[in-house]
Amino acid sequence: MLVKIIPDPVSRALALQTGEIDLVLGQGQIGFDTFAAMRADPAYATGVSRPVGTMAVAINSARTPTDDLRVRQAIQHLVDKDALIDGVFLGAQPRADFLFSPSVPYADIGLTPYRYDIDEANRLLDAAGWTLEPGQTVRTRDGLPLVIDYCFVGNDAAQKAAAEVLQGMAARAGILLNLVGEEEDSYYRRQKDGNFGMIVNPTWGPPFEPHAMLGSMRSASHADYQAQLGLPMKARLDAAITSVMRSVDEAERAALYRDILTTLHEQAVYLPLHYAALLSVHRPDRLEGVHFGPGKSKYLFEDFRKKD
Repeated sequence: MLVKIIPDPVSRALALQTGEIDLVLGQGQIGFDTFAAMRADPAYATGVSRPVGTMAVAINSARTPTDDLRVRQAIQHLVDKDALIDGVFLGAQPRADFLFSPSVPYADIGLTPYRYDIDEANRLLDAAGWTLEPGQTVRTRDGLPLVIDYCFVGNDAAQKAAAEVLQGMAARAGILLNLVGEEEDSYYRRQKDGNFGMIVNPTWGPPFEPHAMLGSMRSASHADYQAQLGLPMKARLDAAITSVMRSVDEAERAALYRDILTTLHEQAVYLPLHYAALLSVHRPDRLEGVHFGPGKSKYLFEDFRKKD
């Protein structure tokens, strides 16, 4: 088997089309527009994996204005996820309503999703004291505008496109999302020091969900810790996470996970956008046996067969 390093997604697609390569597989390996076109072309076989993580945004509970639960809840209600997924990801990623997919162990606990409801978002912002005066496009309170820094990796095309769509959705409710697209070093520094209002914060995927990722939430070097820092029950959450790390009793562990995930959901510190799925494209006349492995980076190449 020959593996070629082709850094650019457009070049990868061209190599597949010209027969230079037989398969493109993974996360972010091919553009969503190209994938949609190849999905409609019978010359190619395409696949979308089960969720291998969640593309989520962490909302800072320790920083104004998102230190107010009503503002965080309003953000949940003003995002039309179906429109986002159709517009940016062309339907190739499943919508996410929770931090972890229900297929993740201990995560299928019957939580109620936040529905898209712009009227409810406006009601919550009004109740929090953020008013939209006649002729204004941005809400104010005590003379200050409702501005939230939204941080992401600037050279990630999908993150940038999603940020711009979210900016437009937030504007409908009088929120100004200040888009901060930076190089990865600066982006990760913000995650560690809490210098963000909202920040793209993907989950880790199998086999790290939920156990390892929840364990990291107690570390100050993670965006999760920083986003949760303003919660009045942060100390209790950390204690519950420590307990679930130690527990060997299945019933106790399930109860602890239910408490932790319910609290995080109700406190609206995460805005799940879509479950991250791997994409694959290959020519069925040249390759067979293509399927996905158990995680983001485990590929079962030994099952793939070149056709004669």
